[in-house]
Amino acid sequence: MADHSILVRAFGSNSGWTEPETSAYQNESHLQELLANDPARLPGVPEGAFAVRELSTSAGPIDIGVVHPDGELTVVECKLSKNSEKRRMVIGQVIDYAAALRADGAKVFHERWAQRGGEDLDGFLNPEASSQLDENIDSGQINLCLAVDQIDDDLRRLIEYLNLVSRDEVKVTALQLAYAKHGDLEILIPSTFGAELAAAKSTKRTKPTPWTWNEFVASLVNPSDVAIAEDLSNRLEETETLGSHGKLWFGSNPRGGIFFHIHGQRYAPFQLWRNNAGELQVFGNWRVWENLRGDQRFADVAIALGQVHTGGASGVAASTIEIDRLWEAAIECDRALNS
Repeated sequence: MADHSILVRAFGSNSGWTEPETSAYQNESHLQELLANDPARLPGVPEGAFAVRELSTSAGPIDIGVVHPDGELTVVECKLSKNSEKRRMVIGQVIDYAAALRADGAKVFHERWAQRGGEDLDGFLNPEASSQLDENIDSGQINLCLAVDQIDDDLRRLIEYLNLVSRDEVKVTALQLAYAKHGDLEILIPSTFGAELAAAKSTKRTKPTPWTWNEFVASLVNPSDVAIAEDLSNRLEETETLGSHGKLWFGSNPRGGIFFHIHGQRYAPFQLWRNNAGELQVFGNWRVWENLRGDQRFADVAIALGQVHTGGASGVAASTIEIDRLWEAAIECDRALNS
């Protein structure tokens, strides 16, 4: 007797079950299209993720590149069982693409993402997620997924091993997505492997929680730093609200920054940080958003921090800054960036 994975019949019918009209993808591009249009079907990818197909790298085009709302990045390679390439070659390919993304760097990634018509990441990701995406690319912290129509024992063995030897932050998974079409109905039957292994790794990490303003201020060691933070907060409350963005955006405790969106709009000219010694630091944001890196509109903020807007941004002890000068420069910068 034939072994069919999917059988169909009309609801309520007493007739026998039959094979669907189609029980295979047209080609790998067909599988790519389905997943790129609904990337949350991929293991470990949440709702609200963004995807592009054929994302260019120096090692060749990635079938699907996926950016998660929190800045995680997943590389997906699609392969059908009829493809003659061996599984180990496909695994090598997806690793090669991840390595190429790291070597190419975050700037090139953003350029090529835009070339493929990807969503405006700076517009859709919050500041910490945008910064995390760039950090993930530059550090090679990239998830790997192989999407297939059939998971076999060889693939399970490879996925299991890669999860064992890779860093805790990296997820290695496989998605089996069986497909059938019958009349005007399309049927997908998903099955995953590696998601449980990746989840077990992630439990080793403590998920950070965002600061609150009171927690941030209470963490500062020097009374003078507390006074500066409260002064800046009071100035912020007195400024006019021109947009729907919150005036403060809170990064994770204890490593994240607090962004000052002075007029409640998209871009913030600077952020406050707390260093390991519990001292208040001010960072200029001319390196945070890819489309604003080195932007001339940050020039006066950079000067107030003793830096140059076309160079790197580093923390400056708040106690050494002329706060009136910084605030005036930040107000003008905020207006210019968000006009």
